[in-house]
Amino acid sequence: MKKHKNVIFYSSIIGSAIILIYILIKLGRSLLEANRLEPLVSNDTPWSDFIHNLTDDLSNPLAILLLQIIVILFAVRIFGWICQKIGQPTVVGEIIAGVVLGPSLLGLYLPEVSEFIFPKSSLSNISFLSQI
Repeated sequence: MKKHKNVIFYSSIIGSAIILIYILIKLGRSLLEANRLEPLVSNDTPWSDFIHNLTDDLSNPLAILLLQIIVILFAVRIFGWICQKIGQPTVVGEIIAGVVLGPSLLGLYLPEVSEFIFPKSSLSNISFLSQI
């Protein structure tokens, strides 16, 4: 009997969710027709839409911070692995990664990339995170 109660309970929950979704879709279509709004459709290719959305999203300070963290961790892992393969401690590789990502190498030879990944406006956020 317990199994039947569970089946009935879950079936009713799923059925209620389906009915609610159907009602919301109908209401949304009626609002669209009532306001004579056109759905958001772009004439661009999906790739250009992706690039446009990506560049818009990267203007957010949190997105820049996450990008910085990813780049730093990736560089630290690569240089740590290289140093480990040549018989050095991984901390030496981590120090080398810091020098490579800093203004000494990346900022000097690829200033556009350095400014994109580490803009001056976001250095306070990464500095605060490094203190933690």
